[in-house]
Amino acid sequence: MIFDLSNRLSACVFSVALAFVGSTASATTINFDVNEYYTSGTNTYTSTDGSVDVAVDGVRVNRFGTITNTENYWTSSWDGPGDNGGLGVYDCRWANSCLDNSQIDGAGPDEFALLDFGDLIVQITSITFSFWDNDDTFAYGVYENTAVPSTPVVYEDNLGGGANNPYTFAFGEGELVGSIIGFGVDSWNDNFRLQNITFDLVSAVPLPAGGLLILTGLGGLALMRRRRTITATATA
Repeated sequence: MIFDLSNRLSACVFSVALAFVGSTASATTINFDVNEYYTSGTNTYTSTDGSVDVAVDGVRVNRFGTITNTENYWTSSWDGPGDNGGLGVYDCRWANSCLDNSQIDGAGPDEFALLDFGDLIVQITSITFSFWDNDDTFAYGVYENTAVPSTPVVYEDNLGGGANNPYTFAFGEGELVGSIIGFGVDSWNDNFRLQNITFDLVSAVPLPAGGLLILTGLGGLALMRRRRTITATATA
C-alpha cells in the first residue's frame, strides 16, 4: 500500500513508529476461557495482571473484512477444559433467537470477535484458539472505528496451519498493532473459540489518522512479514 507521509502523518507519529519497531516489552495476557454471560452488547475481560481491560463484541464481516453488522451477533465465553474453553460468537438475526453454535464460525456469515482496547494502542504478540483442527484458518482486521460499514486499515486472512489444539499463532514485531482488532473466520469450514491473547502496550495516547498504517507498515518491512507458529505448551 502506498501513502503520502507528508499528507497523512505528522513527524510525531513517524518518530513514535520508529521507536516502537525497535523496542521490546514483556507481554501481557488476557484469558477468554472464563465464564462471561451471553449478551448482545459487549463483554469485558481483564488482563491477568489487572492492568488492561478490553471490551469484546460480536460482529459480521464480509470477505474483505468490512464490518457489516454489529447488532445481531452476540458473545459469551466459558471456563472449560484446556482444549474447549474460550469465547464464541452467535448469529442472532432471527428476532434475537440465536440458532448458531457457540464457536466463532463460518457456517453462514463470517463471524468476528471485535476487541476494543479504548485509547490504548497495543501490539498483539500471540493468539490462542481452542476447538481448533486442521481444517481451520483465521483472519484479523485492524479498525479505526466500529461504525457500519467499517473497512479495516489492515486485513489478513488464511492464517494458521496445523492441528494442535489449543493452537497458538505468534505475530512478529510490529505485525499486528491497533486499538480495535477483530479476529474471526475466513471460510465456511472454520469454527473455533478465542482462548487468549498476549500483547505489548505501545501507547496510551490515540494516534491520528494513518498512525496505525505507519506502525504496522514499518513493522512489516522490518520483519518481511515473517510468521511462525508455536505449540500450546508455550502459551502464557
